[in-house]
Amino acid sequence: RGDPRRAGDTPPTKSLSFEDYQYFMFNIMNYTIRPVEIQDEPILWKMLMLAAHETSLEYVQTQPSLARYVQDWGRFGDLGFVACRDEVSIGSAWLRLWLGSDRGFGYLDDTIPELAIAVLPEYRNQGVGTKLLSQIIATASGLFPAICLSVRDDNPAINLYQRVGFLEVEGSEAMNRVSGVSFNMLKNLRDKDLC
Repeated sequence: RGDPRRAGDTPPTKSLSFEDYQYFMFNIMNYTIRPVEIQDEPILWKMLMLAAHETSLEYVQTQPSLARYVQDWGRFGDLGFVACRDEVSIGSAWLRLWLGSDRGFGYLDDTIPELAIAVLPEYRNQGVGTKLLSQIIATASGLFPAICLSVRDDNPAINLYQRVGFLEVEGSEAMNRVSGVSFNMLKNLRDKDLC
């Protein structure tokens, strides 16, 4: 049968001993978080594809409403982090400040950047998204008054956003690009109320 710990990163479906469970959890959770750099734009494209629930990278890159979240990465107001495991990007969270008529789905104000976040499916529900959000919130706190986002109303990540302090923006519900409903959320980074 062999050692179940050598079967890969995914625990077998049968019950594990406590020692095997600890081994899998250590290996799954063994990752680092670092700032996004200009040369990481390909990582952001892949993560945007996941965040947009799309299967084609080419589609995401050719749709202006989606491409604006990554195109020309490194402009004023861009800030992000990438989670890496064994030199493989497993997740990313980034902010983009919208100015003038260049606006994302979650736009609220020229001073409030919009969050985009994605984690590879095999690493979800393991704390990677929480750590990425915590890092970006801590860093953005000294730079911006708040962070906004747009989320589909059936996205399970809503619970994560609420857990770290995002609140639904009343009256922001809108039909999204796939004929579902999305709404905006806001995380206040200052003491005074923004809503």
